[in-house]
Amino acid sequence: MMLDCAATAGAAAFSVLASAAGVNLTAQISLVVLVIALGLAFLRLVLGPSLPDRVVALDLVASLLVGLIAVSAVETGDVIFLRVAMVVALFNFVGTIGFCWYLQRETGR
Repeated sequence: MMLDCAATAGAAAFSVLASAAGVNLTAQISLVVLVIALGLAFLRLVLGPSLPDRVVALDLVASLLVGLIAVSAVETGDVIFLRVAMVVALFNFVGTIGFCWYLQRETGR
C-alpha cells in the first residue's frame, strides 16, 4: 500500500515536471516567433508607404509587445507581468483610436 502511494506521487511529480518542461519549450518557441514578427512589423513601420500603413504597423508592434510580455509571464510565473501587459494593451488601444481620429480629421479637410 505504501509503495503504491509513493509510485503514484512520483508519477504525479514526473507529470508536473514534464508539463513544465513542455510549457517552457513552448514559451521559448513562442518568444522566438514573436520576436521575428516584431522585427517584420517594425520593418513595415519604417518602410510603410503611407501614414495609415504606419499606424497599423505601430498597432501591430504594440500588440506583439503585449504578447511578448504575456508569454514572459507564463514562462517566469510572475503575475505582475500580466498587469503590465494589460496596461500596455490599454495604452495601445487609446493610442490607436487617437491616431485613427487624427487620420480621419486630416482626410476630411
